Amino acid sequence: MNAPLLITGSSGTIGTRLATDLAARGIPLRLLDQWPPIHLPPAGAEFVQADLRDKGTVDKAVAGAGAVIHLAGITEEAPFAEVVEHNITATHLLLEAARRHNVPRVVLASSHHVTGVHPIGATAETLAPAPDSFYAVSKITLEALGYLYAHKTGMEVVAVRIGSHRTHPTEPRHQATWISPRDTTALLHAAATRPLPDRFLTVYGTSGNDETWWPRTGWDALGYQPADNAAHHPETGPLTDRWTGGAFADQDLPT
Repeated sequence: MNAPLLITGSSGTIGTRLATDLAARGIPLRLLDQWPPIHLPPAGAEFVQADLRDKGTVDKAVAGAGAVIHLAGITEEAPFAEVVEHNITATHLLLEAARRHNVPRVVLASSHHVTGVHPIGATAETLAPAPDSFYAVSKITLEALGYLYAHKTGMEVVAVRIGSHRTHPTEPRHQATWISPRDTTALLHAAATRPLPDRFLTVYGTSGNDETWWPRTGWDALGYQPADNAAHHPETGPLTDRWTGGAFADQDLPT
């Protein structure tokens, strides 16, 4: 990929590791975040400090990009108006900019919380929307926007329902939901670069855990072969969660 890969939310936990890993492979990067990175951007990477709610700035950042990995946004529960503004409106502006500049591929960071109110053990229903929070509702809308743009424009879109991104599992549910930093990099890079069977693809993002709650549909298409497995880490106690979304599914809605 000669054109730069644009990573939004590049100063966040996932974005920082992703940028570091991809820069080490010699992949040209354009990094965008509202906040400057804690450390200097990787050598050869361009950093743009910008707010995705600013249409003009987003347009300039997207211009010339070979693909976009969209990580920016609110990553936890918040009042409805906030998640709409940061997760839905900003994503719409980004997709519009990608359409104008004929960006061929956009990867959207969705979340496993879009199906978080399915009970643990559900199988056939695990792809049906069951949001556990306003945050999850925003991610469902993000996926719907991606589907719309994939079928109304020339771009391809991959929505990655990221599991529990941690250095290592820290609670019982992570035996099924955990995704390691290096597996996250592998999956997101594959989603941005590998040929797709369809214009729109949804995949769950976990490591190759022995225990799994979600289908691994799309992994083969992307050539994603996770290196890590939660079973290789000590368990942290008995599983007490009822819902796949864990604490998100049990907390009250914010006001």
